[in-house]
Amino acid sequence: MTTPPDPPSAPRPAPAPQATSPQVAAGRAATEQARTECAREKEKTGRLKAVLDTIPLLATLTTVSVALFSSLQSQQQYRDTQASARFQSAVELLAGDDLTTRVGGVALLGQVAQTNSERRENAVRLLATFLRVHSPATDAGRAAAVTREPAAEEVRAVFSAMAYRGDVKEVDLGRISARGLQLADADLRGLILARSDLSGGSFGRGDLRGVSLQGATLRGVDFGQADLRGAVLTGADLRDADLRGARLAGADLRGTTGLTSAQLAGATTDGTTRLPAGITVPAAGAQAAPTRPATP
Repeated sequence: MTTPPDPPSAPRPAPAPQATSPQVAAGRAATEQARTECAREKEKTGRLKAVLDTIPLLATLTTVSVALFSSLQSQQQYRDTQASARFQSAVELLAGDDLTTRVGGVALLGQVAQTNSERRENAVRLLATFLRVHSPATDAGRAAAVTREPAAEEVRAVFSAMAYRGDVKEVDLGRISARGLQLADADLRGLILARSDLSGGSFGRGDLRGVSLQGATLRGVDFGQADLRGAVLTGADLRDADLRGARLAGADLRGTTGLTSAQLAGATTDGTTRLPAGITVPAAGAQAAPTRPATP
């Protein structure tokens, strides 16, 4: 007996068609783009949060800056007010009747010149005017015998205050009497001392470069080792002045009276030094003229 054949099996469904390569690429691109957009949104959100987080800090810094600026401005205003008050007080003291009051005014103006650059020039020029009024040079004073008496107290106070003149130039101290003024090692650049009486004073080792001493009375003055380069001494009275070691390059001594060749022994001169007629520089090694009290 034969076995009947198996019934035919049902047909299997055909497999789904596979996605084509362009479709896969498009899907991947869409996914990548979505991820990129998401990342961008997160970045924007992060930046915005960072900005928002800095606002309180910026507000605090702004507040601190405004407070600091206001404080500095208030301090400057306070200093200006103080300087103005000192200046006014000094002016009032300068008009005082007694010497102590006037010297106090001079010292106060010196403080203004030292601490307040905006009022420095006014203070310095007021001091110069004060000295020209209160200590003028006179013919009788120029003719008086030279002594070693110290300069008047007001004169000493003004020149002490002048140390704070800074870069103020062309300070007119001409025609003053400052006999016996002792200013060794001082810096006198920028001062005009034309026609002043400085007899018996000492400016040894001082810096007098370019200083105008035109027509000044300089009898018995000690200029030992002073720097007088470019100084103008035309018409000055140099009787018995000590010029040993003085640097006179570029100095103009034409028309001076009382100057001798022996006084220039030991001084440093060059081709730009202008001397009076008949005056020559002694040869190196020549002995300098000894100093002696000037005669009236």
